[in-house]
Formats: sequence, structure tokens, C-alpha cells
Amino acid sequence: MPDPASPPPDDDLRVAEVLQQVRSGVRQRRAEAATLTAGAEEVRGGLLELKQREYVREPVPFSHRLSLGKLIVLSRKAFFKLFLKWLVRPVIEQQNAFNQTAARLIEDLAESQARTERELRQVSARLETLQQRLDEESRSGRGGE
Repeated sequence: MPDPASPPPDDDLRVAEVLQQVRSGVRQRRAEAATLTAGAEEVRGGLLELKQREYVREPVPFSHRLSLGKLIVLSRKAFFKLFLKWLVRPVIEQQNAFNQTAARLIEDLAESQARTERELRQVSARLETLQQRLDEESRSGRGGE
């Protein structure tokens, strides 16, 4: 007489099918995570470079000419102060605000990605534990028959 607590064979097949799908999904995610982990150093370097270039500064006048260099620099400074300062400063401030916001968002995305990778590793480890348990229970169930 069949045990009423044991599930029908169709349920066993369905559980095995679902577990196989989960395993293949985990394998795929692991491969993606491995690819992303290799790029983690690139992300850190890119974030560092982004932070270094976050602020746009006003142009610094200079001249390569030795004899007239000071006069050229002085005239450029005067021209900038009189005619361009009121136009350039608001644009620079707007660009700096955008750069700061974009840098913050990119950092948040990188942190979120790292957190997701950690969670994926935890879920994968949990799945492996559950799979081992299921295998042990199925072996002990078959051994008792």
C-alpha cells in the first residue's frame, strides 16, 4: 500500500525539472558574475578617474612666447574677466552639478551591482545546500523502500 505522505511520481519529476531550471539559472548567473568580477577592477579605476575629473575649472590663460608671454596672459585674463566670465561661470557650475550627480549615481549603481553579486553568491550557496539535502533525502527514501 502506498504511503499517503509520499508525493506521487509526477510531483517528483516536476520538482526535479524545477531544480534543473534553477541550477541552470545559477550557472548562468555565476558565469555573468565571473565576467563582471573581472571587470570590477576596471570599474574601480573608472570611478576613481570620474572623481578626479568631476569638476570643470575655469580656463587658465597661458602663453608659450617668452618675450610677449606676460602681456598675452594679461590681455587674456582681462578679456575673460570683462567679456566671458558672466557667460562661462554659470555653464561651469551647471556642468559641475551634473558631473557630481552623475558620479553619485554611477557609484550607487556600482555598489548595487556588488550587493547583487553578494546576494547571488549567498543564494547559490543556499541552493547547493538545499540540493544536497534533497539528494540525501531522495537517497534515504529510496534506500528505505
